[in-house]
Amino acid sequence: MQSDNIEYIRFDDLETGILMGGKPYLLTHGKQNSFTEVRTPMSQMELLNELGKRLRYEPEPGISAEEQEAEKWAAIKKFSDRIHKFFIPFKDVDPETTHLEIFLNPSELGLIPFELMLDENELPRFIKKDDSQLVLTRNFRRNSAWQGRDIPLDPRVLFVHTRPIHKNYLNLPFPNVPFEKHESAIRFAMKHMDIDEQLTVLPNPSFETVKAAIKKAAKEEKPYTHIHILAHGSLLLDFDNPANFEYGIAFYSEAPLEEPYKATSALEIRSLFDSMKPEHLPYMVNYMICDGANFTNGFKPDRNPVQSTFSAGIPIVIGSQFPLSMNGSNLITKDLYKRLFKGDDLREILGDIRTRLFSEKQEFGHDWVSLVTYCEFPVDYEFSILKQKTLLHLSILNAIRDGAGEDLKASDDLDDFIEVQVEIENTIAALSKQILAIQNDPSTESDLLESSGLMGSAYKRLAEFLWKEAIKFGSDNDAKQREHLESAMTWYKRAANRNQSHHWSLIQYLSLKTVLEGDFTELDMDYWHAARSAALFEISQDKNSIWPYGTLIELYLLSPNSDKAKKTILSYATTLVKNAKLKQTMEPIKSTNLQLVRYKDWWQQDGFMIPKLLLAADQDFLKKVLNVLPYKDT
Repeated sequence: MQSDNIEYIRFDDLETGILMGGKPYLLTHGKQNSFTEVRTPMSQMELLNELGKRLRYEPEPGISAEEQEAEKWAAIKKFSDRIHKFFIPFKDVDPETTHLEIFLNPSELGLIPFELMLDENELPRFIKKDDSQLVLTRNFRRNSAWQGRDIPLDPRVLFVHTRPIHKNYLNLPFPNVPFEKHESAIRFAMKHMDIDEQLTVLPNPSFETVKAAIKKAAKEEKPYTHIHILAHGSLLLDFDNPANFEYGIAFYSEAPLEEPYKATSALEIRSLFDSMKPEHLPYMVNYMICDGANFTNGFKPDRNPVQSTFSAGIPIVIGSQFPLSMNGSNLITKDLYKRLFKGDDLREILGDIRTRLFSEKQEFGHDWVSLVTYCEFPVDYEFSILKQKTLLHLSILNAIRDGAGEDLKASDDLDDFIEVQVEIENTIAALSKQILAIQNDPSTESDLLESSGLMGSAYKRLAEFLWKEAIKFGSDNDAKQREHLESAMTWYKRAANRNQSHHWSLIQYLSLKTVLEGDFTELDMDYWHAARSAALFEISQDKNSIWPYGTLIELYLLSPNSDKAKKTILSYATTLVKNAKLKQTMEPIKSTNLQLVRYKDWWQQDGFMIPKLLLAADQDFLKKVLNVLPYKDT
């Protein structure tokens, strides 16, 4: 996505200040544009009394739901017109721009709901229309330099859902929260991960319990990368000092029921994150609470949970600047994590979520206005998500391989096999889209190689599950198996031709060429030697490397049967196991083992063409190598 910056600048204290109508600011956008003077279009009291009153979900006495909705829409249109005068002209936005990053001071401008701006057709500016998208995120300058954060490849998620048994400030009980739907959505998004290890659920904890869990994980060097909090927002009132008010989070309280309930303040939340080392801070915090980003008190900086958390250095903080419906929180949670954990661009995810919230506003009300996101994207974000997406899809394919492989052994339901194949096809579709986007960009060469090789792997695994289906149900799918293997061979060769030092792609191409066609051409023999040279060079750079030994094992399996070749393979297999255990990873052993099983059980069948003179056709020797490469860590 192409981004453009918008920034508001003023010359007094940026941390505090009540929103006043007619206050001057300097406004600029992009890298080359000059400054323009703009003036705030409204006062804080006007904003809160008129718009803040309308964007609630409680029914108003003596007014029908239809009338209440009409008044809400009228207020949205009125404030949209006024905010437009305070914003850059949309005609000045580059047509290629799909993301606007708005920089504002964390005090009074945090009040202005830029997200509600409408276009000339009275449709929200920041939703997808005619397949084009314009996404808005917020940011603000800090006193200290930003510490760049890599996108976590192995998420550790803390899900907190809480509801006090006390009454709220209106002397009413707190409603239930839809924690079952949130947990189900998060678990579905993590279905290809080690959920027992990577997901922690804290049901109805106090803030002290949450704080202890976060600190414990950091101390054990397993910090949470994503924190998802489902709770109620609650107004904090100080009757001795009426100006000292703010919205907090309604965590469960262990105080006696007869004591007045007191929500957790933004200051307490900020204190938690400020006490942590930068490397232990989460990558994202998602506050599914009403008014979590509601800045009602401009005299007190950082007095809402979202801004406080972002100020503490968390790169992505999501919340609601007005009340958020429970249905809306369910949608946001489901769509956010489902796509985030597939490596999608967060900006596109947020834009699509806001689009759905508006498109189905009969169900989600004004949640499309409420959703607000503070983000600090690294300068190499585009490249980072490309790398992450490739690695995530590899882990998804491995999880399908491992989980489905075990589950399907006991399954007598053809639909289970079809479901796995659909999942792999979804990965192929996502990778195809990614490759199409980067294939002509020289800066993404390494990612293109990985993605192309991964496409080959996906097609090979798709063919493999068809083979397993044929064994189980007698399906006649030999032609389809071969079609997918030929697609895999094409993708491996494409990667190999782009970089003949990429020994993994070379050996996978040679493997399928042998299985499907039998004989090597003279060019194939060049590939064989190129792969061997690349693998040996990698070993010379790191004697404890692992994957090159898997390449060498398979290369020699595709050579004529001889005692020397057998001895070489067994030596490489022993070294691979030793180095894998030294680096505490079983994946290279497992992957090499499963490839040899394919030679032994699948590719020896009729229709495949492994020449009898090759070691890959020697069943007894394959079993001997497999004994050196244990499938499970014993």
